Amino acid sequence: MGKGKNITKKDDQALVRALADYQNLVKRVERERCEVLARSNKSLVEKLLPILDNFQKAQGYLKDPGIEMALDEFYKVLESAGIEKIQTQKGDTFDAATHEAIEGVVGGQEGSIAEVLTDGYKWKDGTILRPAKVIVYNDRQSS
Repeated sequence: MGKGKNITKKDDQALVRALADYQNLVKRVERERCEVLARSNKSLVEKLLPILDNFQKAQGYLKDPGIEMALDEFYKVLESAGIEKIQTQKGDTFDAATHEAIEGVVGGQEGSIAEVLTDGYKWKDGTILRPAKVIVYNDRQSS
């Protein structure tokens, strides 16, 4: 009789361990699935951002209401995917974590942004998807 309880207790412990292992497996598979999805989204977004850049440049010249509507929709899709524009403007201090200096020019306050060439984007968690490409003021001209 004592031996039967001991086996049942061992069986119960094994069942609890197996259930915990299964729950850990489910969590790991879900986490890996989310990582794969995020990587595939990143790849797609990286391919779409140059198209967005071209629409923005066209809108800068044309001021077309149709292009403006398309841009608004594009921004909404990015936002729904958890992507935010990195807020960068002329006069901001250059930050290597969020900006990529394409050129240095003489003229303004050293280390400040002279011009934003392309917008940067980040995930809502702060991970940089693409840094903003900028021209930065420095005390000597780049060659």
